[in-house]
Amino acid sequence: MYKNFIFDVYGTLVDIRTNEYEQDTWQKLRDTLAFYGVDYTADELRQAYFGSCELQITLGSKQYAHPEVDVVEVFRHIFENKNKKASKQLATHIAQQFRAFSTEYLRVFDGVTDTLKELRHAGKKLYILSNAQTCFTKPELAKLGLSRYFHGIMYSSDQGCAKPDPTLFYRLTEKYHLDTKECIYIGNDPTTDVNGARNAKMDCCWIKTCNTPEGVSPKFAPKYTIANGDFAEIPRLLLKK
Repeated sequence: MYKNFIFDVYGTLVDIRTNEYEQDTWQKLRDTLAFYGVDYTADELRQAYFGSCELQITLGSKQYAHPEVDVVEVFRHIFENKNKKASKQLATHIAQQFRAFSTEYLRVFDGVTDTLKELRHAGKKLYILSNAQTCFTKPELAKLGLSRYFHGIMYSSDQGCAKPDPTLFYRLTEKYHLDTKECIYIGNDPTTDVNGARNAKMDCCWIKTCNTPEGVSPKFAPKYTIANGDFAEIPRLLLKK
């Protein structure tokens, strides 16, 4: 019987669309940075952002097969490139401004809240393990009213590595003293979620949502599959397992 239910966030619990590549996003961010004496054109700012991300990935690849970016550090570098200093608090604020500018919509998938309530009522422990930026996702989950359902949360940006690296799964189970055999991972992505969980020797429930990549199959077969994206199937399928 599964005691611990571990969830991905974006594409699984939450439906989101962002536009990080649109010119208007970078123009708004450029205007914000100008208040701090950090002078870029919108194009220069976009190039600096993605260049810093690429540099972090390159450096992280020396330690991990799937390194992760920390956007707070990216924005600190963006300040440093113009001989300015940004505290962690300021860099976090700017990163969150960027997220606000680039988000088109953010919403909880139908059935998620009721399912989380049902699992908790059944005495299950709920966790989040997600490829996500803490400075983005922590306030977004709070805004959506989801944070209170979880007993523990781990984001890739704090760990330096991302799914499908099994290291991320191991760190969650170690931190919260979980027995992998009593855990099931639930996510929508065939590569990061299904392959990641199976690489970590953890059972997985693949729920196909509107955000699931089309035409991509996992390398390893999931233990369970919910092909219609119906979150209500999770307790029906897994509470007796």
